[in-house]
Amino acid sequence: MKPAIIASSALLLFTTLLASGPAPTPAQTWQRWEHALTSVGHYDNPYAGVTLRVTYTGPGGRTLRAYGFWDGGNTFRIRCAFPLPGSWQWETECSDTSNTGLHRQRGTVDVSPYRGDNPLYRHGFLKVSDNRRYLTDGDGTPFLWLGDTAWAAPQRASDPEWEAYIRDRAAKHFTVIQVAPASEWAGKTDRQGQIPFTDLACKQWSPAYWQSFEQKIQRANEQGLAVLLVGLMEPVRRYPETAQACLFARNIVARLFGNFVVFSPSFDSEYRPLADEVGRATRDATAVHLITQHPGTPWNQPTPTISDRYYDQPYLDIAGVQSGHNGGNRTWCAHHAIEWTLHLYRHEPHKPVVNLEAMYDAQGEHGWQAVDARSLGWRSWLSGAGGYTYGVGDVPPKVSQGSGAIWKWVTDPTKYDYWEKALQWESAFQMKHLHDFLAALDWWRLEPAHDLIRNQPDEVTRRMVLARSIAGDLAVAYLPDDEAIEIDMSAFPAALAARWFDPVSARYTSIAGRIGNQGTHRFVVPGKGDWVLLLQRHE
Repeated sequence: MKPAIIASSALLLFTTLLASGPAPTPAQTWQRWEHALTSVGHYDNPYAGVTLRVTYTGPGGRTLRAYGFWDGGNTFRIRCAFPLPGSWQWETECSDTSNTGLHRQRGTVDVSPYRGDNPLYRHGFLKVSDNRRYLTDGDGTPFLWLGDTAWAAPQRASDPEWEAYIRDRAAKHFTVIQVAPASEWAGKTDRQGQIPFTDLACKQWSPAYWQSFEQKIQRANEQGLAVLLVGLMEPVRRYPETAQACLFARNIVARLFGNFVVFSPSFDSEYRPLADEVGRATRDATAVHLITQHPGTPWNQPTPTISDRYYDQPYLDIAGVQSGHNGGNRTWCAHHAIEWTLHLYRHEPHKPVVNLEAMYDAQGEHGWQAVDARSLGWRSWLSGAGGYTYGVGDVPPKVSQGSGAIWKWVTDPTKYDYWEKALQWESAFQMKHLHDFLAALDWWRLEPAHDLIRNQPDEVTRRMVLARSIAGDLAVAYLPDDEAIEIDMSAFPAALAARWFDPVSARYTSIAGRIGNQGTHRFVVPGKGDWVLLLQRHE
């Protein structure tokens, strides 16, 4: 071949490669993918001084839009979790159009189906069910939200401690971990001594802190645990300027865009317009993640007034409520778990209700016990909740010298609520029993039907709850401390089989014969304590 022809062929090959861009990168559906970009511009504050956007276009014209984020030095990153297999193209847009390292960058991702057994990666990002009553995975599989509060753990736990924690929670069938960004009450630095921001006003984040933080989120996802991140409007303290809070929301969503995360601007606060501002900024940053609000608890109120203030906001997907600790007042706790949940369940248009925080188990003497955490879960689920979050470690005055167990990540092994000890408290196993009981049923078909109970006691702490399916082939009742429950069986179209379930031991006790669908039937508990009654179609 002549030299001129060789040179011409080489030039043609080079031109073709240049036009087609970099070689496609591989990915699997629903797993985090990322690409690093190098800025050729220099900024005093790249965290705030430049805005990077990215558009992903996939099979059938499916489009996803997200932001990129600054990750230290001249490095920016874009992330995604692709919902469909096939070829996806991405293209960036930078606010500084002269920055050729960030503006109009392009690439292709070849996405193959995920073949593993991780339930998150198998089913996809959480979404709201078609009837807007509960949550599902991306493919429509009902998602049973059983959460655990580990607010400060990403900041205070070492990597090996975090691994031990998430493995334990996955083994006990928790499905959600709830964490906060960098609350100053948890310390000024993380376990590695890294600060979250270079200033108290949150004007520029410290990439090393957030790299460590995100890896804990990623590891939780890899164990099959979704994460609720609360407090976007207060990443360090209450409360930054609106611009800084919204800037953090945009950047943390971009950093976690490829992860199974639900976002909450609020963290145990009264209603604040700032939470709505950050909610809108969060929605602008993602159309594929769910948003809720984790409100404070307006003690001894007939309705959840804070949750009501957020409910109708267009950005809000989940009606979050905190039935709360109420200073250890069991009457208020029971009322809130039942009545507040029912109130939100009846709100129209419907949104899934999740009780995001109830009274913790703190191994207390007169409250804050396993039964408190356990009973509030059953009350919430059977009063219309599509999820419940458990916690350990809050301690009322004069009961103990504990200081936070898991939510504050107690690191002193001599303390009774040292995090590793608290993992094995009996109430955590009882949460597994709650999960497994519901998972064995079509729990998403249950609707509150407390009016079918004919012997409801006046005492709120002994009030029973009942939920049934519309078809009448399934019903579940919870008796917190009652010798019997009387149910109007005429509401059911056919005779049913009945069993008792012990929420402490997870043992079932069958009730002989069929229960007819006429009149009122009295079911007597088989022993002391709280019990769950299961009614199902007789086979």
